Amino acid sequence: MNTEGISINTSASQTLALPKLLVSVRDVSEAEAALAGGADWIDLKEPQAGSLGAVCPETARAVVKAVANRGLVSAALGELTDWTTSKARDLLGIPEIQVVKLGLSDCDQQSDWPERWQAASHEVARFGKQLVAVVYADNRQARSPAPQDIVREAIKNAFQYLLIDTFDKDSGPLLSHLSPQVLAEILRTADRANLQSVVAGGLTTTMLAQLPQNSLDVVAVRGGVCVRGRSGVVQQQLVEQFSAAIQARWQASPDKATS
Repeated sequence: MNTEGISINTSASQTLALPKLLVSVRDVSEAEAALAGGADWIDLKEPQAGSLGAVCPETARAVVKAVANRGLVSAALGELTDWTTSKARDLLGIPEIQVVKLGLSDCDQQSDWPERWQAASHEVARFGKQLVAVVYADNRQARSPAPQDIVREAIKNAFQYLLIDTFDKDSGPLLSHLSPQVLAEILRTADRANLQSVVAGGLTTTMLAQLPQNSLDVVAVRGGVCVRGRSGVVQQQLVEQFSAAIQARWQASPDKATS
């Protein structure tokens, strides 16, 4: 599904942009299944290593070779607190990875986290990549800074992407931590600052109806397209179903309550 420039007509006077579909994968076979099912964006992640667990460089190189420019490639790099000694730093040397993610868990009591985050962003930029601003909806469990503080710093430092996700995958999906109204306000703030927004966190096709239709650029999923949850295996048929569900949601009448 190539959604570049696609919009959905909802009335004579309004159109809604169709979000892209990001699928997190752990290896080549999952990447192939995701692309065949209609994914626009391939995200490298090892689910057994946490919310933003990194894959090894060998796996990453094999995946980017298989993707062969058929979609944007990003990679999870773990958490900022581990960054200076992390083996995930080796992924910066893979040029085909364009976007990377560092979480901010355990940073809420560290007053210098904005400076350390900015330094990591500058390091990532030297490798020609974009660092994603990651907001954990369950920020209390993650002990991460409040969402509004992260968004403010992301805007100040001209980040390009904002990801809203969950840290503890056993604590419930995204919308059990953020109401649709609060999520919509964060997305509107990001949109006004030209931040491309990515929404993730245990999403299923039935949850799409609760997501705001406006100001949402990317829907990200793993468990929802795997057999046996996020630790299972990505399936082409489930990716196809998720892609179709996104299109059906954005063809529906605009939701005034959350858009």
